[in-house]
Amino acid sequence: MSFARLILVRHCQAHCNVNAIVGGPRGCTGLTNLGRDQAAQLAARLRAEHAIEPITAAYTSPLPRTRETADIIAEQLGLPMRVETDLREPDYAQADGRPWTSVVADFNDIPALRPHRPIAPGAETWAEFLHRARNALATLLERHREGTVLVIAHGETITAAAYLFLNLPTETRATTAFAAHNGGITIWEKQPLAWTRPDDGYRWTLLRHNDIGHLSET
Repeated sequence: MSFARLILVRHCQAHCNVNAIVGGPRGCTGLTNLGRDQAAQLAARLRAEHAIEPITAAYTSPLPRTRETADIIAEQLGLPMRVETDLREPDYAQADGRPWTSVVADFNDIPALRPHRPIAPGAETWAEFLHRARNALATLLERHREGTVLVIAHGETITAAAYLFLNLPTETRATTAFAAHNGGITIWEKQPLAWTRPDDGYRWTLLRHNDIGHLSET
């Protein structure tokens, strides 16, 4: 029996990660050399899995670090990679390109405790980001009701998927977090509520989270 599957991948190491810079359209300058090596290892892992369980559609966030990661993977898989704008990380507006230490100092509080407050003027709140990202993922899954969908995006996107499938409230950010390392793989699969009654409803099952076993150096 075959079920719909969602593979979520966090982009590989980027310069903004190393330099602790807010990596929006201005702050993101793409992958480091290590990040490109990680992407090659990630692509080889996905290619091996693709040969067993074919990936039927692939999407990426538009930011440079995700696009570069996606391009390396797409070459290995021989699949077109579609850009989905709403898979991007939160919009940080005036914080984009600034050091995270400075941004949080100006915020003068713990961001996880204030999901409805923008971290900088003009920025998306965490609640607004979650609404956008969950809708984007739900739209992709509605578009591809069968087969395997690959999404190359951000740690926040992987968290948004968990909020979507687990039906978590926005305020959960203050008490629960989901690790997402560069190049990590997370997989959800749609399975029957009861295997003995497969026509009586489905639920999303977490098969793998933040798997980085394919990376020789992280």
